[in-house]
Amino acid sequence: MQFLLKIVTWKGIAYTIAVGSIVYGLKKYFGGGVCYCTARLDGQVVVITGGNSGIGKALAVELVNRGATIVLACRNIEKGLEAKKHILSKNRKAKIFVKHLDLCSFSSIVKFCDTLNLEFNEIYGLVNNAGIFYHPYGITEDGFEVTLQTNYLGPFILTHHLLKPLKQSIHARIINVASDEHRRVSINQLIAISRTQKDFKGHFVNYGASKLALVLFTKELAKKLQNTNVIVNAVDPGNVETAIYRNFYPLSNPVLYALQWIIRVVLVKTPTEGCQTLLHALLTPNRTTGQYYADCKLALPSPVAADERICREYYQLTLEVLASWFSTESEC
Repeated sequence: MQFLLKIVTWKGIAYTIAVGSIVYGLKKYFGGGVCYCTARLDGQVVVITGGNSGIGKALAVELVNRGATIVLACRNIEKGLEAKKHILSKNRKAKIFVKHLDLCSFSSIVKFCDTLNLEFNEIYGLVNNAGIFYHPYGITEDGFEVTLQTNYLGPFILTHHLLKPLKQSIHARIINVASDEHRRVSINQLIAISRTQKDFKGHFVNYGASKLALVLFTKELAKKLQNTNVIVNAVDPGNVETAIYRNFYPLSNPVLYALQWIIRVVLVKTPTEGCQTLLHALLTPNRTTGQYYADCKLALPSPVAADERICREYYQLTLEVLASWFSTESEC
């Protein structure tokens, strides 16, 4: 009897070790790449939109540990101050500024940029991280579909209005946070959404379209800035557990959320894991521009996003759509 118990016990231990090893291996695999860059950013200013939570906050923690001065651009100042407090609790020497920025308001974007242009002569990095997914249909005060404006049109204006201090930095970097969902949208769908401005093709299509637009923008802006010290790259952070899913029913429902915990633990990245490719793009000595990064290495975007003609024409279309807001002085 004791012999049988020993066999059962050892089988249980072996089974537990085997399962644990598999789970650990899967977690390491789906956790993605890790940034091993050792470069420091002492005194360098990095602006992070959506920096009060998720990937943005995790990136801020990583950057202050490398000496960077961080500007958290947040729609909710109170949450931004909470994030600042959290970061300071980990690093008392951290230099952090919290500024109001609402990407659903072009006037807010211009005001934010005017403030930064006065306060900082140089900006090393701009991380267009803020974004929304599966958001209820809505039209912004500027007359655009809310997902397209938040994820693309807002960052487009923001980036151009901050080019002056970016160009003053010796090795400036613009990082646009994209998504693999950009592969699932056609250029015709994107143009239809962009031209009609208020068109809504569905949560997934509009989100994918906004991310495709961001990748197209990345490649065309990189070409326009190729004779400057500013490099521009797009980054796919992968599937990361953040508040971006707050409107997505399978994850916003408490019961369904709880039932999926083992799947999330294994297959979904933590914010710290999710920010690694952004960190890599900011710190790598590789000065390639107009590229697409995933898991801390160069990757290929969709064929549509790789088409130079499409990139150029969509950039011009965006300028036309934003004609009443776009400052010609801030063009490349």
